[in-house]
Amino acid sequence: MVKYYKLDKIFVEGTVYQTPPDRFYIVKKIGTDSATGAKLVVGGVDTGEVISTVAPLHKTSANLLGPLDLGDLYYIIPPNKEFWIEGSGSDKMRLIGNIGVLAPGEAVPGQFMGRYDAQGKHYITYAQDSVSLGTDVAWGAGVEHEVYSLTPKTIEVYRFNSVMMASLSGATFAEGDFAVRLFMDGTPLDILTTEPGKKGIDVLSMPHPPAATTEEIPFTLADLPIEVLGDHTFTIKGINVSGASKSPDSGASWTLKVTAIVEYLQK
Repeated sequence: MVKYYKLDKIFVEGTVYQTPPDRFYIVKKIGTDSATGAKLVVGGVDTGEVISTVAPLHKTSANLLGPLDLGDLYYIIPPNKEFWIEGSGSDKMRLIGNIGVLAPGEAVPGQFMGRYDAQGKHYITYAQDSVSLGTDVAWGAGVEHEVYSLTPKTIEVYRFNSVMMASLSGATFAEGDFAVRLFMDGTPLDILTTEPGKKGIDVLSMPHPPAATTEEIPFTLADLPIEVLGDHTFTIKGINVSGASKSPDSGASWTLKVTAIVEYLQK
């Protein structure tokens, strides 16, 4: 019978690691210090790329998300398998989970090898983009600016079923000034007019990331996931809902960034 020990190790880019013949890793959570993207590569097969915003090495007051929980989309590193971290050149990745120890002649349980076979095509990753209006350019009342757009290939599915974050820089603003709107094939996933209230989700209700000094509770789509099928277009826009034109500080630009944790599936 397989014995299990705790896995919680830091791996560095530039080193090729290899599991022993009688041990395998079950990676349940991952974290990284990469600001530009890092991924675990197992036997030459890429897993989901992440950044420190969505998968920090540690849970701190500055980022309350902590290492990313992979849930059912955990990663398997079988016995005798080479693996490494691929990123910007000097990234670190923290792998948390279990070490499976096999008895002589014992095989890795089938459910784990099934996950291993699928993990290069079904994993958790992130989506991120930003828009800048330009130096000293005002953001007009009611004006929308596209931040992010995604049209998957026919064989791909993206599920926005976890945390989504937004940050806005350029000047000081308050609740009720700016919001984020989500669209599928041009149709807003929101109210259509302002009679029921302001359009979109307030930027300050989507902390980037959740932190002790801003908003500790993340905004999440876990209860109402958005599934983007192949050849359909999902769009995220920012909107000024304040009722008045808003100018950035002198010499600055309004810049809106949106980051989300995403499930990816290639059929």
